[in-house]
Amino acid sequence: MIKLLIISDDFTGALDTGVQFAEKGARTYVMVDSQIDYTKISSNIEVLVIDTETRHLDKTEAYKTVFSIVQEASKIGIPYIYKKTDSVLRGNIGAELTAAVQASGRRHINFIPAFPQMNRTTVNGIHYINGIPLAQSVFGKDPFEPVRYSDIKEIIASQSEVETYIMGKKPIESHTSAEGILVYDSSSKEDIENIATELMKKDEMHLIAGCAGFASILPKILKLGGKQPQIPELSKNMLIVCGSVNPVSVAQCDYAESKGAPRYQLTPEQKLNPDWVESHDAYTFIRELYDSCEKNPIVIFDSNDGKDGESTTVYAQKKGITLDKMRTCIMTVMGRILERLIDAGFNSTIFIMGGDSLVGFIHQAGIKVISPVCELDCGVVLSQFEYKGKTLNVISKSGGFGKETLFNDLSAMLSKLNEGK
Repeated sequence: MIKLLIISDDFTGALDTGVQFAEKGARTYVMVDSQIDYTKISSNIEVLVIDTETRHLDKTEAYKTVFSIVQEASKIGIPYIYKKTDSVLRGNIGAELTAAVQASGRRHINFIPAFPQMNRTTVNGIHYINGIPLAQSVFGKDPFEPVRYSDIKEIIASQSEVETYIMGKKPIESHTSAEGILVYDSSSKEDIENIATELMKKDEMHLIAGCAGFASILPKILKLGGKQPQIPELSKNMLIVCGSVNPVSVAQCDYAESKGAPRYQLTPEQKLNPDWVESHDAYTFIRELYDSCEKNPIVIFDSNDGKDGESTTVYAQKKGITLDKMRTCIMTVMGRILERLIDAGFNSTIFIMGGDSLVGFIHQAGIKVISPVCELDCGVVLSQFEYKGKTLNVISKSGGFGKETLFNDLSAMLSKLNEGK
């Protein structure tokens, strides 16, 4: 029976939240479909994660999608509902939190946005990344979805008229009957644990929100878990599929390349033309990529522009391609190339960075359900799925996570796993 429903607006977020429960032994499914028939969900599933793919929709559509899911879940009596939010507050935060409150019939939603383990903290309602106000960080300069505000009340107010309250680090008795969104400060994992413990005592955990940071303490608080899963056998060779433009991801690719990893990048024309993937030129590219993965411990397949040549954004503008269309085309091309590699018998460990690239492959391959297994590093998730009768492993992470040396560190980890260490 489903004890906890998690609603995420993108796929990497769905996985890095769902894995918090899976690695504690709770039976967890991540579904890439906002139209759910709950009667068809296996009775032994404790945690169901739904990826709504609403990050890039307009706020009205995002509101409708979340409202419908929460309304149905409340009707069938799922006891706990968790609205997963991005740890840097991208997407339709205000609209989706509002939808969750209004569909649930509850007075308010308790929202803990911080992820202190990744240096994402909230102080007096202001969100910080590595001590820098959010809007002034690299996430304020994102070419696709820049975050304009650091004040969480302003972020919510830009999408919703619902009242928002800044609570500090503990529930306030005078706000227990307040209507709207209750935002909590946290600078450490201990802060989050203390808030969750108090909310549980007050029976206030039935409608909650936050990122993977808050989710990581919920298995203990909600008593979810069982026998912990084993790490499956993984190839020591790794293909990095980078669909993220975040400077953190770019730096990780640059570092691995500087240490000898081959790096493959498409031209703007190739990236923005889904028909190109079926061409002879694409076949040659895929064959070369496949052979390189057989010979090298780390290979990078990167959607970012190379140092020379025309930028994809400039090319798209010349061709009259919108930003949304540009994102969709790149996602489709990357996903299709990955599918063709796997169909050709590709056996390296696949590491996908960026929710768009991962969901591009998932959609191309017609996969509906994916099972998170464990975290290999903070925010770096190992998952499994069924594809054409085979169980495949994939590692994923959001673009803005991890040290510069992450790929090389993971490569060393894979080698040790293969040696039984």
